[in-house]
Amino acid sequence: MTMATMLERELRLIRERLDSIEDALGEEMSEDDKKARTEALKEHREGKTAPFVRKYAR
Repeated sequence: MTMATMLERELRLIRERLDSIEDALGEEMSEDDKKARTEALKEHREGKTAPFVRKYAR
């Protein structure tokens, strides 16, 4: 499994957890928040965001 695939999997799991928390709290995202999230995910898919790079201290 490549690093990109692992990160995509982690991001998907985080999104699923956030959705579950949102449902549990009975709160919904505002329309502005939904639009911002959709735009951010679109930019990520298009490669317009800065990649996450982990630096190890050794």
